[in-house]
Amino acid sequence: MLRRLERLEELLETLDAARARGRAALDRDIRDELHVEHALQLAIQACIDVGAHLVSELGLPAPDDYGQIFESLGTAGRIDRDLAARLARAVGMRNLLVHEYLKIDLDKVWATLGELDDLRAFARFATGEAGGP
Repeated sequence: MLRRLERLEELLETLDAARARGRAALDRDIRDELHVEHALQLAIQACIDVGAHLVSELGLPAPDDYGQIFESLGTAGRIDRDLAARLARAVGMRNLLVHEYLKIDLDKVWATLGELDDLRAFARFATGEAGGP
């Protein structure tokens, strides 16, 4: 779990740098676009993996899908319910990046880069910094 959280931090730094370059960079260079899409996919996946581990460790009911991992943690009062809902929506973005990669809406990707603090908040919870396990 610690390795995934370390990787998440690296990915978030990469995504922050991409955001600092501006939205136009995604349109100018396919390499920037692919770099951001892949880093975003992996960052969300890291949260999913950590969340699934926590659901199991805490003895919560097994989720039916990735989004339910965060809903389960929210329902159990382990993370804020609003954060849980936003993380479940992030899973939707991850699914688009994985399964609908031929028609990715770069405006949605860019908007998601504005929500990286949700991934950071989850990481703080997972490490116990925010009252987590």
